[in-house]
Amino acid sequence: MGSMEEDAESQETVTIAGMEKFLNTVITVTAKDGRRFRGRLTNYDEHMNIILEETEELTEKGPIKHKFVLLKGGNISDIST
Repeated sequence: MGSMEEDAESQETVTIAGMEKFLNTVITVTAKDGRRFRGRLTNYDEHMNIILEETEELTEKGPIKHKFVLLKGGNISDIST
């Protein structure tokens, strides 16, 4: 039986590996501060830092268009398709 630390590392690896199937698809990301972004996932790394292209920041006043957005993994609270 592995330690809790090993189990957490295995869980994280599975989660990150699962991101590959979403490459070049449109996802919605919610940041911990409540901001929401919808864009095409073009890259990510082992820290869950992600790059979205052709992105809209979804605000109450309407979408704000961004060509390129880099979101730090530690600031992400939710990712959905």
